[in-house]
Amino acid sequence: MKRVVLFPFFLAMLLLSSVFFGQQSLQTAGTVIKQLEVSFPDHIFKTVGTKTFNVQYIKLFEDKESKGYLIKAWTFQPLTTSAASQKELVYKVTFTYGKEEYSYQINGVRDKSYVRMPLLLVMCPAKYTISVNSQVIPEEKKTSGGEAEVPILEQIEGAMLRVLKHADTKYVEISEGVPASKDDYLFVQIIAGTFPTGGYRIEVNEPDIVYPVGNNPGKITITGTFYRPKPGDMVTQAFTTPTKTVEIGKLPAGQYEVIITIKDLGEFRRVLVVK
Repeated sequence: MKRVVLFPFFLAMLLLSSVFFGQQSLQTAGTVIKQLEVSFPDHIFKTVGTKTFNVQYIKLFEDKESKGYLIKAWTFQPLTTSAASQKELVYKVTFTYGKEEYSYQINGVRDKSYVRMPLLLVMCPAKYTISVNSQVIPEEKKTSGGEAEVPILEQIEGAMLRVLKHADTKYVEISEGVPASKDDYLFVQIIAGTFPTGGYRIEVNEPDIVYPVGNNPGKITITGTFYRPKPGDMVTQAFTTPTKTVEIGKLPAGQYEVIITIKDLGEFRRVLVVK
């Protein structure tokens, strides 16, 4: 079965060497956790969490049966004279699907004002949700397989952002201030406006989705670029409305800030509430 590999080859080789020569792995019901001896630079990790607790992750692969991640975490816990505050911090990595739940405890390691969870290789069936101390690892959506063709039937004067849900065989806009349901399958649509010719297009990167935690709202961030036709380009002599519709999927309940930044087009923001 073909897998989508998201990790550079040379880093994967380092990872494999650690798998075969590193510490023993923990395995339960198809879930695997293994502490690694290698390290990778922070900038290649995605992050989710708060100012005092943060989970960093890299998605290695996913297919219909299984998925794998590199995961580490830190908790801000300054050194104090209080003995109670110096107790050992234990991280809990949990796999859940419906009523199924499997968890592992990983001892934190003190690093000055932080207590860090060591780098872990985590693998599990694709259906499971992975969390660290209740912080869910977001399910990433790649735009190469997560775009939808949603036609624009009317002319639109300016650039705008819309949130859509899929209902039966059509897409329905969720107006600003109207909550979505956690059962809705959601899309974010960026519209550049209507132009007198063809040759205009929007290209975007995969969305970065952070789920709400406690009183901290979630965030949906999409970046991209708007391209205009160059002088001399052959273009369609008809009005066109370039759009890009990005699949988001179902979201946990909470409030989300949607931030879309498209180079040469603008920045668009709105608040989305999911109930």
